[in-house]
Amino acid sequence: MRIYLLLLAVLCSLTLSAQRGKKDVVYLKNGSILKGTIVLQDPGKLIKLKTKDNNLWVFTFDQIDSLTRPSPAVIPFKTGYFNLTELGVLAGNSSNATRAPFTLTNINSWYFPKGYSAGLGIGVELSNETYLPVVADFRYYFQGRRPLPFISLQAGYSFALGGSYSQTIYAVNDIRVSPMIWPGPIPSYTNDPVSAHGGFLISPAIGIQTPINENFALTFSAGYRWMRHSYGRTDDYRIDIDYRRLTIKVGLLFK
Repeated sequence: MRIYLLLLAVLCSLTLSAQRGKKDVVYLKNGSILKGTIVLQDPGKLIKLKTKDNNLWVFTFDQIDSLTRPSPAVIPFKTGYFNLTELGVLAGNSSNATRAPFTLTNINSWYFPKGYSAGLGIGVELSNETYLPVVADFRYYFQGRRPLPFISLQAGYSFALGGSYSQTIYAVNDIRVSPMIWPGPIPSYTNDPVSAHGGFLISPAIGIQTPINENFALTFSAGYRWMRHSYGRTDDYRIDIDYRRLTIKVGLLFK
């Protein structure tokens, strides 16, 4: 729980810092320039501007030469390449050996008109073993809102970078004791090392994107992750384990 709150705190603080850096600018006909926040605008009549020192200025439109305001982020960027780095956790439950594995993914993507993007990502995840996920990343941005909502889908394969554990293997067809002592097959077991081989994954999510400027943005997302990790020995023994996780991620996007 603490790491989730930390991720949320980081996102909120960065978002507020980004928003504080955006100011309305009023250019007066007498040559003065004032920066602040327009708290009231009556088109054709007057505006009220609150400056950083909490002073409230009122100007009629015949005093104003021009004004600029931070433009709303209706799309993340213009058509073209962008890079997104996401970090977060894969939250499980008390029955999982690792309740909240760390995940880090870097995605190289291309933004298309009408709000779509597609790209490829590679990362690292620290679960019971260390994994290298390689995914295709698809996103759709709902334009005309701020912060910018989006939905995403990642799918790919998670490669194991090593790791094994001992598993007790039982058998009932190993007759190593005379039937005179124990008639019929007897159970046996071994503690053999089982190696991780990775497996497929799929992860839908929803999120928001908050622009810092025309080249940078912050993202926050929550979603679902299904992944199948395979384990095996040097013989034909193999076992597949399905993991179902809640994903919580923050990210930095730049063009």
